[in-house]
Amino acid sequence: MDIDINKLKREERTALALKSLYRSYGYGEYKLSGFDDYSLYAENRSFLDGRGVLTFNAGGRLTALRPDVTLSVVKSVDAERGRAEKLFYDERVYRKTASGGEFTELRQIGVEVVGDVDGVTESEICELILGTLGAVGRKYVLDVSHAGIIEKICDGAEFFGRARDIAADCLKRKSLHDFRRLAAGGGNAFSAAFGELIALPSEPSAAIARLRAVAGGLGIADEIDELERTTRVGDGIRVDFSIGGDSDYYNGLVFKGYIDGVPYAVLSGGRYDRLLSRFGKTAEAIGFALYLGELNELDDDTACAPDEIVEYTDDTAEEALARARDLRARGLGVLLRRANAKGES
Repeated sequence: MDIDINKLKREERTALALKSLYRSYGYGEYKLSGFDDYSLYAENRSFLDGRGVLTFNAGGRLTALRPDVTLSVVKSVDAERGRAEKLFYDERVYRKTASGGEFTELRQIGVEVVGDVDGVTESEICELILGTLGAVGRKYVLDVSHAGIIEKICDGAEFFGRARDIAADCLKRKSLHDFRRLAAGGGNAFSAAFGELIALPSEPSAAIARLRAVAGGLGIADEIDELERTTRVGDGIRVDFSIGGDSDYYNGLVFKGYIDGVPYAVLSGGRYDRLLSRFGKTAEAIGFALYLGELNELDDDTACAPDEIVEYTDDTAEEALARARDLRARGLGVLLRRANAKGES
């Protein structure tokens, strides 16, 4: 019997479409097994972005339900320079939803490339991100930043310690006024460039032009080239340095994806070579994840509603079964249910 995928819920339809998309690019599905030691997450709390971890004791070993998949992939995949492992996954994670509340089980589907990552791979990842957001079936926007540009400018401006935290907060809030107070009474070309990051236009070509205008002597020309190449991949892309990216892990492009109707990012990712180095690996890596569970508020049961309802009593059971079979053979969805005592639905 053929299955009509339009009868599936949004989450299932989206997952099927995405797996087909990733396989068409030659990515193989990667399956994780078992649980992780709690230490994996305790030692990388900042990467989890405050998501929290659910732990339990298993035979004297403190283990955790995964709040995210990337850490597990990085720990498990054996990759090295000279080749690239291209994979995708479809896993369950346990975390607080972006809207807050109790821990819940969510579905996370994503893509990782571990090994060699060049400009072609970065462009391909951005292309896959746009395809991923498009598969949800709503208007979307992809914000792109570059952690390497932020880091070089902060180093050149001598923003260290508390000053760096304040600058990062100003960037996150896009508060040029507060940043000017931080830089008052001094500053250099790097400090001025940081102010440009805060006030940068979101339209890619305009943003790149502004960056190139202040890039002389800052040593960020290669990073600007990466940003420009990536933002040319497709429509729906904005340049937005306020999305930042933890410099302990991210060293290049950073992505945040948004869907119409959801007030927070449903997709995130970036270039995370530094995360691999924390595991003693010299390979490069880039990837992203879509949190399918966060899309539940977009869902309704319209696609799952039956086309026909066939009711029966003890006297009409066989006739109802036959009618339901006939309707299903025509490709219709049928709910077969018993009528109440009065013969009413």
